[in-house]
Amino acid sequence: KEKVMAHAVAMYQAELAKPSSEKKQGLRKVCRDVQKAYLKETGQVVSLNHNTLANLTKGGVQLSEFNSSTKSWLTPTETDKVIEYVVEMARCGFALSHKCLKEHVDEICQAQLGDAFPQSGVGKNWTQGFVEKHSDHLQAYQAHSLDTACGCAVNPTTNKAWFEMLKDVLESGDNNK
Repeated sequence: KEKVMAHAVAMYQAELAKPSSEKKQGLRKVCRDVQKAYLKETGQVVSLNHNTLANLTKGGVQLSEFNSSTKSWLTPTETDKVIEYVVEMARCGFALSHKCLKEHVDEICQAQLGDAFPQSGVGKNWTQGFVEKHSDHLQAYQAHSLDTACGCAVNPTTNKAWFEMLKDVLESGDNNK
């Protein structure tokens, strides 16, 4: 929705840049046009508020952006490190469950925030929101048991790749993460 609103902001700013002799579209019309274009392009309905468009055009910030900068458990650097860790674990064949991701983030937050961090850790649905927010890097995946096709994938080439990755980890240790 933020990308759609950013498109609406750009479209409205283009309207404002028109010479005064040309007819300009209003906030509501721009919102409707962007909503229709998004529906046509994706088949999904999105609702844009003309007041939000007006505030963003004047330099305001999205509520989600404000919340992530003031209410986030992780700093941007920590977020990047968590994403790197999750991607690296998945690359090695150990995709993290939401429970494992929560435990990892809880450890980081407990170390950084101490007693200011709740004993229960991040919220019940925090990991789902984290994966959704960073969906350009992460995605939820339902693991399945090893079937015949996957079992057949174990061959000299994959064995060699596995042992090369293992060698790299053993040589570099955890200090390079």
